[in-house]
Amino acid sequence: MNMNFDHIGSGIGFRPELKSYIFLNRDKIDFLEIIADHYIDVPQWKIDELKLLKENFILIPHAINLSLGSIKGIDDNYLNKLKDLINFINPPYWSEHIAYTQAHNSDVGHLSPVIFNNETLSQLSENINQIKSVIKYPLILENITYHVNLPGRTFSDAEFLNILCEKCDIGLLLDITNLYINSKNFNFNPYHIIDNLNVENIIQLHYVGYESHPFQTVDTHAQKTQNEIFELMEYVFKKKMPKAVLLERDERFEFFNEIEDDLLRTKTMLNQYLHGKL
Repeated sequence: MNMNFDHIGSGIGFRPELKSYIFLNRDKIDFLEIIADHYIDVPQWKIDELKLLKENFILIPHAINLSLGSIKGIDDNYLNKLKDLINFINPPYWSEHIAYTQAHNSDVGHLSPVIFNNETLSQLSENINQIKSVIKYPLILENITYHVNLPGRTFSDAEFLNILCEKCDIGLLLDITNLYINSKNFNFNPYHIIDNLNVENIIQLHYVGYESHPFQTVDTHAQKTQNEIFELMEYVFKKKMPKAVLLERDERFEFFNEIEDDLLRTKTMLNQYLHGKL
């Protein structure tokens, strides 16, 4: 896995509602992550938007519908369109999710968790090999939230992620908020997961605030990032500096002060730890 490029820094997921804020605050934003599917089979004005973003920022494509966990394999038509998009962007790497979105020839409608066992590892490996034969840019995969402990699990979260990265020669997009939410919902220590991860696989982090409800903690991509998320992020920094750290925000865009506070805190932390390693 060739990840020999400089640290990218602190970024934010591009959303049209944030376009003005992003361009007015380019000094605070080192890169943008785009949802790849938002630029496949789209009208010309979306292509023009992508060109504008590419001219001004490093772009990292983040795909959501390859359905890596599906037993039916990868849709060649979709894969080739994704390849063309990634080739156009020419990013240092790109990302997807450890999940499935298709089942029985139907769209599930969301990222669904896979079972952490050998059968899933084999299926993921087969699908990832197909993808890597078409898309030549380095691939990193993201851990998602899950709301049920699926039967048939034989690996812990950390074991599964370590084996998957090693088996498929890919990197890890560690979503700190997803890790924290799963730890709250299923009563485990998120620091123990990080301790047992092969941190050399961590290429990028995702973070955002969460919502607490009486019986469940939920990821809505809509809240100011809480201190405990930043503390987990800092714990990762002490072990291994990722290439990039990204704020995911999908709602409550009007609260620019929250977004700016999160970006500033992350950029400050990154600079402190990077300079500390020099």
